[in-house]
Amino acid sequence: MKFLPVGLCLAGLLFAMPAWAYDLHNNAILHARRGQLFMERNQHAEAIEEYKAAILLRPYNGMAASLYNNLGLAYRANGQTELAIAAFQHACRIQPTYALYFSNLIETYVRSGLASQVAQELKTVTTWNPDDAEAWFMLGLLYKEMGDLKAAKACMAEFLKLQPESELARAARTAL
Repeated sequence: MKFLPVGLCLAGLLFAMPAWAYDLHNNAILHARRGQLFMERNQHAEAIEEYKAAILLRPYNGMAASLYNNLGLAYRANGQTELAIAAFQHACRIQPTYALYFSNLIETYVRSGLASQVAQELKTVTTWNPDDAEAWFMLGLLYKEMGDLKAAKACMAEFLKLQPESELARAARTAL
């Protein structure tokens, strides 16, 4: 078997890759890292712009859910609650098995004073569709954040009946 020299392999790889993959001005990872740096510096408006740029460059790749979550954190820190909620909801839709995104969404509901309203909406969902595991999980997290541990445990028990082996099951078990 004949092997190409490393230099030729790398050169071929660069030509095979799309321009955004190695153009540092249009690189989603670079924008995501800059967003993190701005968040560490409490420059939330700048972080928002970096996360939005990263999402625009790579809206459908594996890191999109993380980018939307980070965008939500930046919006929340910047006092833009409605946009934060929308970003967290989008992260949850993209990766519905990652508990952190749900936790950030629930925490934002609580911080914004929407906890009671959202709890009522989720109770309505579980009444009409008792097999909606995601609603039970979110309601359990919401009750926990609101300090009602008995109701939170009951909701997580319902969730675990529906999805005992899901990726969220461990989070449900450790949430309380």
